Amino acid sequence: MSPFRTAILDNPVDAQRRLGDFGLTIQQMLAIRDSARAAADDASPLMPLNAPGTLAYIHGVGALRGQILDSEWVIDRTLGVEAVINHGVGIRIGYQNVDRACDPNFPPMPRSEKGNGVARLCRLPLFEHFGVVLDSEIDRLPSENAQDPHGDQVSTYFAMVGEDGSVELSSPIIASKRYADFVERIFIDRPDEEWQTRLEPNTDPIDDFEVPVIFKDKA
Repeated sequence: MSPFRTAILDNPVDAQRRLGDFGLTIQQMLAIRDSARAAADDASPLMPLNAPGTLAYIHGVGALRGQILDSEWVIDRTLGVEAVINHGVGIRIGYQNVDRACDPNFPPMPRSEKGNGVARLCRLPLFEHFGVVLDSEIDRLPSENAQDPHGDQVSTYFAMVGEDGSVELSSPIIASKRYADFVERIFIDRPDEEWQTRLEPNTDPIDDFEVPVIFKDKA
C-alpha cells in the first residue's frame, strides 16, 4: 500500500497565499479562533463540564459565519454539520475543537466529552466530537445511507482550534469516527516562540511567488 502524503503549509506567508485561493485571510481565521477561545474561557465553574467545548463550538461556528459569509459563501448544514460552503471554489468549512493544532509531528485530535453517551447515538461520524449533546434531536440524525450530495465537487475543511490557542485550516480523512489522515493542513497560528512572524495587512506576496509544500510520508 502506497504511503499517504499530507500537504503541510507551515508558515504565515504560505498560509496567507493558500487562504487567498479560497478568498480568505489569516485575519479571518484568527478572529474565529479568538471568539471561540474567549467563549471557552468565559465558562463558569458552575456550568456543566462540557461547557467550555460547547461554548467554543457555538461561538466558533458563529464567528466562522460572521467572518466568511458573503455573496459566494453561504450557510451549509449538509448531514447536520454546521458549516459554510462556496460552490465556486468547491470548498466547505466547518469548525472543530481539537487538543492542539499546527504541530507537524502530532496531527490534531478532536476533543470529545468523556462519557457522552447521548452523542454516541449520532450516526454522523464527526458530530460527536463537536461537544454538542443531542438529547432530543433524533429527527436530525442522517440515515445510514445518507451521502454528501456535493461530495464529488466540494472538499471539506475545518477551522481547527486548539486549547492552547493554536489554529489551522485542514482537510481530514475520517475513518472509525477519528481522523485517519489529512489531505492538507494549513497552519495559521501557534502560541510558541518560533511562531512570531506576522504579515502586515498591507503586505502582499509577490505575484510570481511559488508556495513550497511539505509532504509528510506516512506508512
